[in-house]
Amino acid sequence: MVYRITKKTLGNIMKIRARQIFTLATALGCVFTVGCNEETKPTADKIQSEYDRSETLYIGGFDWTPPSSFNPLDYNPNFPIDGNCRITYEALLAYNQLSGELEPMLADSYKSDENKITVHLDPKAKWSNGTPVTVEDVLYTFKIDSLLPTPRHDNWQFLSQITDDGNNNISFHFSSNKNPLIILNALAETSILPKAVFEPLVQGAKSGKSYDMNRIAEFKNDSMPVVSGPYNIKTYSPDQIVLERNDNYWGNYKFGGKKPTPKYIIHSLYNSNNQFNSAMTKGNLDISSVFLPRIWDKAKDSIRAWSRNEPYHLPGSITTLFIAHTRAPFDDVNIRRAMVHAINFEKIKARAVSNYTPVIQPGFILPFGTESKFFNKEDADKYGYSYDVEEAKEILTKAGYSWDESGRLLDKNKEQVRNITIECPQGWTDWEDAIKVIVESLNEIGLAAEEKFVDYSVWDKNLRLGTFDLAMKTQTAELSAASPWNRFDQVMSSVSLKPTGEEAFANQGRYKNDDADKLLLKIPAITNEKELVEAYRALNRIFMETIPVLPVMYRPTQYYQFSTKHWTNFPTEEDPYAPPQSLVVAAGVKGLWKITPQANAK
Repeated sequence: MVYRITKKTLGNIMKIRARQIFTLATALGCVFTVGCNEETKPTADKIQSEYDRSETLYIGGFDWTPPSSFNPLDYNPNFPIDGNCRITYEALLAYNQLSGELEPMLADSYKSDENKITVHLDPKAKWSNGTPVTVEDVLYTFKIDSLLPTPRHDNWQFLSQITDDGNNNISFHFSSNKNPLIILNALAETSILPKAVFEPLVQGAKSGKSYDMNRIAEFKNDSMPVVSGPYNIKTYSPDQIVLERNDNYWGNYKFGGKKPTPKYIIHSLYNSNNQFNSAMTKGNLDISSVFLPRIWDKAKDSIRAWSRNEPYHLPGSITTLFIAHTRAPFDDVNIRRAMVHAINFEKIKARAVSNYTPVIQPGFILPFGTESKFFNKEDADKYGYSYDVEEAKEILTKAGYSWDESGRLLDKNKEQVRNITIECPQGWTDWEDAIKVIVESLNEIGLAAEEKFVDYSVWDKNLRLGTFDLAMKTQTAELSAASPWNRFDQVMSSVSLKPTGEEAFANQGRYKNDDADKLLLKIPAITNEKELVEAYRALNRIFMETIPVLPVMYRPTQYYQFSTKHWTNFPTEEDPYAPPQSLVVAAGVKGLWKITPQANAK
């Protein structure tokens, strides 16, 4: 999610970050165990045979533990309920990361004005039980978010009311804390739920003025749930989740009455990254969002990614080194600027992520795709940075630092600058490899840096409490209607500022800049394109001058690679009819109507 994160969202955050153990692992063979016995899981050599291969699309990477709940109000639901998947519960709109547009889903259109955003609910929309999706369903779904500690609970600080305007029109009225970007995100990332199913559940959990979330979580929603999407849960086991096509899906009219091509979608669960990748190689997976190294070598196995050329995957997020601004020596901007000049980004690119990242540019705006209009090359050259050890040393010298005979950096009082640590979760080997390069780089300028690979829970706690020196993280992993504002907001806004020792889920580096705060408040309400470009230019300049976090690499919002052994006509850079989102996420879902089985698939 891109919204301001509170303690109440921790369950979902843990799930998201845990999933990145797979999406971020590298070729060095890191193996992640899951909460089930080895014998209960298939190996990559085996595949269930009861489903016709020409009708079955196998995917992997969204889940890996035995499924336990498909309740969208659970903190930790299984595929396909979480991760912005839209093949069971649909949202009103769907974000397309290629175009930057919000496309119709349950709503067939939307419009904005100074005071509100109005959507028109598609009158053809129906639940899987044949009843209409109504305005009441939409209103109640958003009401749930106001009642319960869902990941979208904080959206209500930006809403004054949601109204039924008649004729299937629903208006989302801004509060005095106006932020249209967050509301647009909510329209694209909120699963609309059937009121008839969830109102009794929520009311039954009410205790006084509060709600018992444990009682709500008891509902597993695993027996033919009432959904609006093109697929429903057929069956599941410790090693797979089977979805079956709803042949009467209401949205087929958008595709000339055609049904999605796969009759079944099966999410396979394997014990390790290596097994997922082996399954891809053998043709037992058709689409995977698990990191697969050296994709250029996989053509012989009928596997490719979005592009046939480097960086192969479509970049959509920025992995960064979080900096503890309240702790010396990082409270000195000269140290931060020296660090960013000292790091060998090209070595990170080659060593850590199989060159799946373009050359990093200064600032916090993606210099390509839908954000490129906000990137200013002149400012990047003037205020930015590049790998230059001598420049780093010159910055330190001018700031009063020096070096002892052994090459250790001395502060302005001629005392050795203390040893510093750089941490990430143990086993996230692409991050580990990046950190090893950063350690080497910082040692070159006399900063005694050490690797610190820890349990996920330790890393997460240290970030929340601010008890770290430097830590790797991707704060906002997905492109959305709020990009790039949300990326800046999550690392620079003092609205989320907490003292060290108090839990924070945004601005975990404890950065503060009044000018940045003013721009972050201003940008969401700007409608003039020229004014918006200038505001982002000013914000990115502050970022480059003050280094709130240290960008390390670009990475895709989701790894997307596919096998053409059994299916073909996947969206690609050459035929970008849908974004690279595994065909189950957001606007990527429309790809399910265009893929076709290979003639020899059995």
